[in-house]
Amino acid sequence: MAGKPKLGLEFFSVDVDMNRNMKVRRLMREYGTEGYTILMFLLSWVYEKGQFWRYDNIEDVIFGLSESTIVSEERIKQIIDFLVEVGLFDKASFDQGYFTSHEIQRRYYYATKRRKVRILKECCLLSQEDMNLIDSKSEYNDSILVGKDTIHVNKDDMDVNKHRQSNSNSKRKKDKGMINHDIGSVDPATIPFKLNYYLLILIKNNVVTGTEEWITVLNDYLYTVTNKRNKDDVRKAIYYTIKRINHKQWKDEHGYEITNREPYLESAINSNIEYNESSLDRLERMKNYNNIFFD
Repeated sequence: MAGKPKLGLEFFSVDVDMNRNMKVRRLMREYGTEGYTILMFLLSWVYEKGQFWRYDNIEDVIFGLSESTIVSEERIKQIIDFLVEVGLFDKASFDQGYFTSHEIQRRYYYATKRRKVRILKECCLLSQEDMNLIDSKSEYNDSILVGKDTIHVNKDDMDVNKHRQSNSNSKRKKDKGMINHDIGSVDPATIPFKLNYYLLILIKNNVVTGTEEWITVLNDYLYTVTNKRNKDDVRKAIYYTIKRINHKQWKDEHGYEITNREPYLESAINSNIEYNESSLDRLERMKNYNNIFFD
């Protein structure tokens, strides 16, 4: 008599460039290492069960995560809501009591390719076309060998990823060309998220194009800084930053090209805001700092 088919995994893969995933970067910006920890715990619980993790009571999930991570239940609830909001977990499935996503199921389907039962019809987000594509792609076959209970990465993995990255970069360049239409920047009306006013100003002044991989991170930063700082100080800092970048053409004080532009923009704007702050604002900020860290 045949036993129940094995459903879960003992190991799951994480991309080495996960920190460049815009959804993960937004999570880290909003909740830091706590957010990343909760994400990893939930992923491990999902893969332990299979293509999804079925929960009955979200409060029990929050309590279990709090006990495991020593993060407050209120904070965990906020993080879970954010994970669903940005799409790291599928919202429709979550509303029905499942933790899963299309990406989770894609990885799971590949990792179970030597099993007779690979994916359940229950809460299945993959189409037959998705499954056929995963089975047919040669880079999957070359990059990972799946044993009965373990996943082994072979010596050709680096070359395969390099090839895949090259194709991805080529496609990205092609897409940017299509979006830009040779005018230098994207039409802000086509950006598929709520655009911060100052990001629109940066685009119109040719500081950014709107097609950068990190554009959502910069957009989130601008929303944060405009909510927390004096509006007039922010406005002055933005326009001073635009003036400096257009004058220096993305070069630092030594004449070297600035390659990490998003962190540089944040740093420049922050420095200019602090420079423009009134003495009263600065004293109030230092008072709040002392109350938080020394009282």
